Amino acid sequence: MSYWLEDYINEVPVVMMRDPFLELLGQVEGSIPYSYGEVVKFSGHSCGAVAGAWMMTVKALAWLYGDEVPVRGRVRVFAPGRPDESTVGVLGEVISYITGAAPESGFPGGGFGREYNRRNLMVYPEVESGLPLHKMVWVFERLDTGEKVGVRYDVSKIEPASTAEWGEMGAKVARGEASEEERRDWVEYWNERARFVLFNGDVPGLFEVEKRQL
Repeated sequence: MSYWLEDYINEVPVVMMRDPFLELLGQVEGSIPYSYGEVVKFSGHSCGAVAGAWMMTVKALAWLYGDEVPVRGRVRVFAPGRPDESTVGVLGEVISYITGAAPESGFPGGGFGREYNRRNLMVYPEVESGLPLHKMVWVFERLDTGEKVGVRYDVSKIEPASTAEWGEMGAKVARGEASEEERRDWVEYWNERARFVLFNGDVPGLFEVEKRQL
């Protein structure tokens, strides 16, 4: 039985991944599912940013691997900004969870060898990009082939649109000052934005995926 009050969290198709380290340790055999619900628990919430990071990763892995099962820990990701710049770090954590690509704090492989390294596979620049979110391009690299793909996510394409009024209402809800009707309307607005991202990935301009030079 699901504990989610929002059905869409369970309705998002899982991402099947192979993890060679789990296989080495005899803990799995073959591919295993990664779900949007796990990402929501990891992030502490579902929103347009979390949903966007999920979809960017899904699209990048589909481009890099085609009909093959993607391999966790064998993808390097180049973030378009510092982790403390805008929501870059929020997106990066979701992408790390799915791909296994970790920043400098990740597992280095230890005595098992560099092929099991996760450290510094999520690469953040040292200098802020200064770019707005809709101009930022995340680059995913398949380590065994060197193929790269860039993915851009334009949050301004989400429906319903983000407005100052909805922002003020969110603050009012958080302070416990909203009426029950206002709270219900705001919760619906918030979750509808995430739902839109997850199930409307082909909306023109919402996501753009392009091959990068090797």
